[in-house]
Amino acid sequence: MTKIRRIVLFLAVLLLASSHAVGMMAASPHVNVLTIKGTINPVLVDYVKRGIEEAEDSHAEALIIQLDTPGGLDTAMRDIIQLMVNARVPVVVYVAPSGARAASAGVFITMAAHVAVMAPNTAIGAAHPVSSGEERETPMSETMQEKGLNDA
Repeated sequence: MTKIRRIVLFLAVLLLASSHAVGMMAASPHVNVLTIKGTINPVLVDYVKRGIEEAEDSHAEALIIQLDTPGGLDTAMRDIIQLMVNARVPVVVYVAPSGARAASAGVFITMAAHVAVMAPNTAIGAAHPVSSGEERETPMSETMQEKGLNDA
């Protein structure tokens, strides 16, 4: 074999070995974690979207969303739920740390998870729609309040 062929063969073997090593590193089992603390809002929708995309791109075994929320906006909650249920990676909602809560919108986000887990001394509940912003200035009729509750 000529010297050039040996060099080309050596480089090809080196390239295959390095690509295999990179593939092994990318495939190492891992779990991604997002932390949501506070009101559910449109900024969190983007945060969750990026977190899911990163978990999918890195081939994570799962995405854990550590949640502590008093609730938030209905539209943001529904967007987050849609992202979670359409994720190609299992999404675990973990209500934590102790003393945390998943109230209002947090209830529905927790229920939409592939797996829902709660740390000791945490709470879930109070899933009742409330008005915010301009909606407060003009009270809703009883019928509209009932429709909102039934929709939630």
